[in-house]
Amino acid sequence: MNVLGIETATSVCAAALVTEGRVAAESLLDAGRVHAERLMGQIVQVLGERGAGGLDGVAVSIGPGSFTGLRIGVSVAKGLVLARNIPLAAVPTLEALALHAAETDALAPGTRLLAALDARRDEVYCQAFDVTPGGPVPAGEPRDVALGALRGELGGAAWAVTGDAAAKIAEAFGSGSAIRPVSARARLCSAAAVARIGERLLAAGKAEDAAALEPRYIKEFFLTTRP
Repeated sequence: MNVLGIETATSVCAAALVTEGRVAAESLLDAGRVHAERLMGQIVQVLGERGAGGLDGVAVSIGPGSFTGLRIGVSVAKGLVLARNIPLAAVPTLEALALHAAETDALAPGTRLLAALDARRDEVYCQAFDVTPGGPVPAGEPRDVALGALRGELGGAAWAVTGDAAAKIAEAFGSGSAIRPVSARARLCSAAAVARIGERLLAAGKAEDAAALEPRYIKEFFLTTRP
């Protein structure tokens, strides 16, 4: 199965092609607000000569994350699957982030892993995972939480933390805590991880209704217009 992964939930803009669980090509930019301008070029780059006609499905990072970035990624994914009549997988952003961190830093089974993205102010989007020999397993639901409440919940236990909020959390907990951010490379969102999870979802028959799919923001999305 050839699956295209799309990741636009954070400052990372990325696309990857996975074939039978193997990463065939990947393009990643961590340059802020470039998603609208660069994503399609990255997709063309990773698909190469096979083009969209060689795809069996598309997987998109569905959130939580940047409202604008998520809408760009989902819109592009919808356009591709509707034009080619192929299935679409919605991949939770924090699950893909946890998979990438666990594999990149070779986290040992039994590690408690927190995937966390910056939700601005003193809040983060986060989800807890238990690292197992088969990969990270969710130990809770994704949610929006204040740093003070998170500090009370995690206490003095040892946690590996990934995502763009890892440094923010470590600073809030202080130098004496058992919070350990993973490596800088492991903290980045990964289109390859999105594609690999998406490939498994599609193989299990868990495709989404592309026409009805919306990003999963966690926080409410409000659109305002200037008078």
